[in-house]
Amino acid sequence: MKEGVIILLQARPEEFDELSALVAAMTAQVRAYPGNLQAEVLLARDRNEISVFQQWESAEALSDYLIWRSGQEDFERVHDLAAAEPDFRTYTIPLQDQP
Repeated sequence: MKEGVIILLQARPEEFDELSALVAAMTAQVRAYPGNLQAEVLLARDRNEISVFQQWESAEALSDYLIWRSGQEDFERVHDLAAAEPDFRTYTIPLQDQP
């Protein structure tokens, strides 16, 4: 089954631009990673919020990506620029009935 991911980030107000640029660059890497089907960045500057939506072909593909991502330097930088710990949620996307 497909997996969905929603990541909610609260940026420090003075770091919003840098964090949103970093997240955009990381999302480009997500799109190129094997097994990724979709990755989008959503910005709410008035609330200093950055959200990321990802769709993966399987839980295994997502797991492989997370193992890779955890070893990248930009992963720690996100934590430095965020006002709070990122809220990372995963969901199983049910198979759609075929007509």
